[in-house]
Amino acid sequence: MPPTPRRLLLDLGQAAAGHDGIEAAALIARMLELDLLGVFVEDEALLALAALPFARELRLPSHAWSTIEAPQVAAELGQTAARLRRLLEQHCARLGIPAGFEVVRGDPAACLAGLRGDADMLALVAPGTAAGRSFGAFPRAWDAALRSDAPVLLLPPGGGRTRGPVVSISEAAGMAPLDLALRLAAASGEDLLLLQPPGAGLSAEAAAERAHASGLGEVRVKARPLRALSAGAIAEGLGTARERLLVLAREVAAAFGGDGAPRLAAQRHAPVLVR
Repeated sequence: MPPTPRRLLLDLGQAAAGHDGIEAAALIARMLELDLLGVFVEDEALLALAALPFARELRLPSHAWSTIEAPQVAAELGQTAARLRRLLEQHCARLGIPAGFEVVRGDPAACLAGLRGDADMLALVAPGTAAGRSFGAFPRAWDAALRSDAPVLLLPPGGGRTRGPVVSISEAAGMAPLDLALRLAAASGEDLLLLQPPGAGLSAEAAAERAHASGLGEVRVKARPLRALSAGAIAEGLGTARERLLVLAREVAAAFGGDGAPRLAAQRHAPVLVR
């Protein structure tokens, strides 16, 4: 069994990981009693491109092509890292959770994999577009996270909600995802919404009894049927639920394909925690 996470590693190298992404990660870190470590990766490929004499960039709003200056790119990366560090420290101080910050240089996916220990949870911001979820650093980091045993948190672009039910799925991939969802529901004072695909054996009553037996107190559990165990069916089944968080088993997220779980996070505007 994987160890219980102690730190939440938040990838701050993505443009979407700004104010809202940091706040969403910090709130979940507080619920799970984790330290939050912000990681800003200076993409080595970008710096190498800037050093090429023929490299050009299209500047907005003028739409004029100009030379990419390597020192300027490095300086802008430094300024971005400093801004994100201030945001991280402000949110963590307000919520009363331990915070750390680290800047590394290299390939983003490889750097994140190298920093993540056995007792860490990784947080990635799911891009809002299909292209962003299919190309660049995100799909490499997401693929590496799926192949590890550590939990991974997919944050929606623009952050998530601060209220709403925690969602879990009644399926045969083990009880760890349900136990985590119950823990989060109890910690946030929210209901647990149990989605039941065809043939699911766990009832809302059994889930509530499991929470009580685990010492979590009374967790109100509601059940809702699913027509199938797929990303599309989950989005359809949730409807207007306005969930705060969705917990998925790793096997289920992997079965959805590379884009399934990140697309759910982006479309539902809610974090997806893969256990």
